[in-house]
Order: sequence, then C-alpha cells, then structure tokens
Amino acid sequence: MGKIFINDNQIEEWVEAAKGIQDKFGIEKALGYVIGEKFYNLVSMLHAFHTRIRAIDEERKKPDYNPIRERTYGNSKLTENLDETYEDEKAKVIETEGLLVKFVFLIEQTFSPHEILKYFQSHPPLGTMVHITSEEQYEFMVSTGAIPHSIETEVEDALIFGDMMKYFEINS
Repeated sequence: MGKIFINDNQIEEWVEAAKGIQDKFGIEKALGYVIGEKFYNLVSMLHAFHTRIRAIDEERKKPDYNPIRERTYGNSKLTENLDETYEDEKAKVIETEGLLVKFVFLIEQTFSPHEILKYFQSHPPLGTMVHITSEEQYEFMVSTGAIPHSIETEVEDALIFGDMMKYFEINS
C-alpha cells in the first residue's frame, strides 16, 4: 500500500507550524493554515479518492468491462489496471480517514473548541492559494483562470467544508 505522506510526522509538523504562526500572526492565520489549508487539502484528497472509486464502479458495470487501459502520451505508453487502481484508492481512503481523525485530535489538543468553532462559523476561504497570496493576487489569479473558480468548484468546496465540520463534530 502506498503511503499518503512520505514523512510519518507530517501532521504533527503542521500542527507545530500552526503554533508558530499563531505566535507571530494570530489565531485566525494559524487556523487558516492548519484547518483551511492543510486539513482542507486532506479532505479534498479524500473526495478525489471517492470520486475515482465511483468512476471505476461505473466502468465495472459495463458489459464489456476490461480493467486494462492504455494511453499514449507522445512517445510514452501508460498502462493502467483499473482493478488495481480501485484497490489502491480504497486503501488510500482508509489511510486518509485515519489521518483525518488523528489530525482533528492534534488540532483539538492545540486550539480550544471555541477557537475552532469560531473559525468554522466565519466561513473562511479554503485552500493553499488563499493563504499564501494577497486578496488582490488571489482575485487576479481567479480572473485569469490560473485558479479554477466555477459553480462546480464552489459546490465541491461546500461539500468539503461540510465534511470538515463533521470531522470536528460541528453542526451547521
């Protein structure tokens, strides 16, 4: 089984970094980093795994299903076995769900329930780019298409946000 992170202490390091961010820039920036960026990315990854599993499930229902897929990219040929990919994605779902539970525990050990609740109630912006760019830079990147922004991405973010709240046992 492939690991989600190469670094076994990745989540702990993110929480430690959030403490440093809190000391320098305040609680809003710290929670934006650890929940709005890192936790969000992990939940987003989980959504992607589930989407891939559903797509393979649909393929498997077809009467002429063949798990082997070949694609050509320039001079290279890529062969994929959808049955193997399916099992890999299921293993990643299990691993990611475990990481999310551990991540919530570490975040709740570091920040108060009130701070976490207040963060979620503020309906914060989500994702890495929101936290590493100014508002003007972010808006520019959205307007030029460098960052996808559509009804579909808004819906996906709302679903991810809802799942994030579930992990923290926060009712909407």
